[in-house]
Amino acid sequence: MHGIVDRRIFKFASGARRWIAITFLSGLMGSLANILLLILAGKVIVGIYEGRALLTMGDLILGMILSMGLRALAEWSRDVSAQRTAGVVKTAVRKRLYEHLLRLGPSFLEHRNTGALTATMVDGVEALEPYVSLYVPYVTLSMVMPIILFIGFALYVDMISAVILLGFVPLVPLSIIFFTNLEEWKVGGRAWEAYRELSAYFADSLQGLTTLKLFHQVDARGQELHRRSVSLESALIRSLKLYFGVSFISEVVPVLGYSLTLIVASYRLSEGSLALDKLVMVLLLGSLFYEHVSHLLLYHHYSLLGRRTADAIFGLLDQQPKIMETTLASTTPVALEPCIKFERVHFAYGGERPVLQEISFEVPAGSTVALVGATGAGKSTVIDLLYRFHEPQKGRVLLGCRDIRDLPLDCLRSQMALVAQDAYLFYDTVERNLRIGRPHATTEEMVKASIAASAHEFIRTLPDGYETIIGERGVFLSGGERQRIAIARAFLKDAPILLLDEPTSGVDAENEESIRNALDLLRSNRTVLIIAHRLSTVRNADIILAMDHGRIAEVGTHEELLKRRGIYHRLVAAQCLTSSLDSGIMLGRDDDLKDDLESTADIGGR
Repeated sequence: MHGIVDRRIFKFASGARRWIAITFLSGLMGSLANILLLILAGKVIVGIYEGRALLTMGDLILGMILSMGLRALAEWSRDVSAQRTAGVVKTAVRKRLYEHLLRLGPSFLEHRNTGALTATMVDGVEALEPYVSLYVPYVTLSMVMPIILFIGFALYVDMISAVILLGFVPLVPLSIIFFTNLEEWKVGGRAWEAYRELSAYFADSLQGLTTLKLFHQVDARGQELHRRSVSLESALIRSLKLYFGVSFISEVVPVLGYSLTLIVASYRLSEGSLALDKLVMVLLLGSLFYEHVSHLLLYHHYSLLGRRTADAIFGLLDQQPKIMETTLASTTPVALEPCIKFERVHFAYGGERPVLQEISFEVPAGSTVALVGATGAGKSTVIDLLYRFHEPQKGRVLLGCRDIRDLPLDCLRSQMALVAQDAYLFYDTVERNLRIGRPHATTEEMVKASIAASAHEFIRTLPDGYETIIGERGVFLSGGERQRIAIARAFLKDAPILLLDEPTSGVDAENEESIRNALDLLRSNRTVLIIAHRLSTVRNADIILAMDHGRIAEVGTHEELLKRRGIYHRLVAAQCLTSSLDSGIMLGRDDDLKDDLESTADIGGR
């Protein structure tokens, strides 16, 4: 339950204090200019009533004109500084959110809807603008101005009128606090949650539009979007209904306070205890007691979504990362031998579903080790643990004979380059996607890496060469072209350890050979860990580790494992059979696997 202002927002206002002060002082100056304008107008009215000519009141009229100019200048200054305040706060919040999401890492994103997170990062932060630029300054002004007016009234106008006018002022902010807490209790964050769900569902629908059309589910998806829109509308209406009470109070309170004050003042005028000029001042200035509190309710409505998003933003910032850098990490030297070692590592997602069970293996510096196994055997989890996207429940992972938990994350990840089955390419140019590997690489280094990856020739044929926008996830490129850009990116990074996660499984036979040649060149003089389902890519590895249900079941070379006729032999046989059924013939190195199987079968027969 929050009061009239959510003070958590001010954690991000340290860089905006100057603009907040200017916003407040500008609002204060504008209000004082308005008071001066009405005081001068009152003197003119009294002068006219007393029979004075307008020409004799030229100084008063000039003062009114100057007061209007001063108020216009103050309002301009207030608007500019309010926008600057909102800009600084939104920038600080976005930066903090982005940095925090990076700290939370992939393990956090795996269990979150990215569309909902995007809604919080973009729309949620944007919704803070009316809250910090309009609502918060008026909270301060609504407290300061009635006090200033009360003192002025009490000293120079009429004490009784001042007391009556001020007595009604607190009713508006108190009603706002009451109904805000009531709204939080009755509705809570359901409106914002409905908005996030709708945004996420809509983004997901756009990304999967082709699939929806292929399966004739566009209308069904549209109906669900409509249902979620109605749900959002209902949540907003329920929230606004609770504000009808405070809206009623904010309209009635100024009328009651102002009317009662005028009635009392008029009665006192008839009795002779109040002068006419004082009554005119009460008539002109009395409504100013409620000017800012009335605006306070209006801006509170504007900031309603901002208040809701604040809960989502701080809920996200309250999430603690599972992977933390230790104090020791900051003093760890960066020079590491490019070797990998797993010691009795056990890992289960959520601590419940075992994926790796007491696995131990080593990848010596300069060697090539392959992990093979059926889908779900735990192969790709090994890479996640190497990058410290997850932490093993038991055992430890070593890099260069050092526990990776004692290494700075930047240092650890700089030692490895990954070529994955589905390399992620950003909606950007070819050049910027390549520079993900090394942002400050020269153009010559980038071109050299592309040539080594057999990517330079097809990049040159693109409409704008290296400056060509390749679409979301590289949609304008073929699978083989995307993979070659990923290999070029790994070349450019030039890390001592190379991780290959099913690098050729998503390409056709024509592209596979050129990609394999590029990978062979990339593997030279590096420590290589290959994770493969397509076994033709691992036959030349120094050591092959065959995994089964999260355990390392077999260890040996390609020939040794075939002769054992165990898990590896069955995997090769199954893949050769599948390839034969798909194409009728074995292509490339798959023919070699088939020959190996036939030779092994002959040895077994003898």
